[in-house]
Amino acid sequence: MAFICFASPSGGVGRTTLAANVARALARGDSRVIAIDLDPQNALGLHFGLDLRDAFGFLSTLHYAADPLAAWRAALRSSLSGVSFLPYGQVGLDGANAVNAALFARPDILATAIADMLSIPGLTLVADLPAGPSPALSAVLCLADLLIVPLLPTPASAAQVPAIEGGRFAGAGLAGGFDATRVRFVVNQWAAAGSMTGLIAESLVQQLGERMIGAVRYHDAVAEAAAAQNLLADVSPLSDAALDIDDLAAAVALFISRVRKHPKSEVETGINSKMSRSLYG
Repeated sequence: MAFICFASPSGGVGRTTLAANVARALARGDSRVIAIDLDPQNALGLHFGLDLRDAFGFLSTLHYAADPLAAWRAALRSSLSGVSFLPYGQVGLDGANAVNAALFARPDILATAIADMLSIPGLTLVADLPAGPSPALSAVLCLADLLIVPLLPTPASAAQVPAIEGGRFAGAGLAGGFDATRVRFVVNQWAAAGSMTGLIAESLVQQLGERMIGAVRYHDAVAEAAAAQNLLADVSPLSDAALDIDDLAAAVALFISRVRKHPKSEVETGINSKMSRSLYG
């Protein structure tokens, strides 16, 4: 079993797209993968072909479910990609606020459901968290094996690194026992070497060092796949971005295997050679 969380202090960094596509890449192995949407935008399931008319979800109903452990099984969806997924559910502002209030008062209802999923042998759970601090992140972070934070190659994104490393956006999750050495970064949507985004990406690589677990190049096919409610590997499997996501998934799997072998020590995951060649040409 493994629990991988995608979170970020701000939106618009490609967190949901990366979570969906990494889940797809991990599912090509032997493990069963469930992607879980903990963001009220309810966008993760769209990458797996979720019917827009399907309003039912997991987290939107968990706080009033008679049996929280049965709630996730009732909401589980399958997809053609081989990844099962749990949509958040369609809610408005009032509904999202009600969920947050319930999780703030009773974070155990979500943590217990996550722990129940992780009791399934061989399961890999990939969670998409909302941007910024949230009751959902605080509730599940102590259970996570790996927290992946996507960064864009922009000055604003680079400036957030100290706050991320200090755990301020993660809120109570760090106080709940999460090992901060399990935070890793992905530079997303960088362009060719020599461009402005390329130069910033190179600077981030040098700044982050072994704390960086991957980099994903910009490619139009990423947006095209999302618009078609498909995954990148099913639309453009040989694109630069798809190959980078495969490398990222391999690095994630390696990280998890090392965590399992050394659960109480820091796990080092440097930039793999393929990604280094991509960044530096």
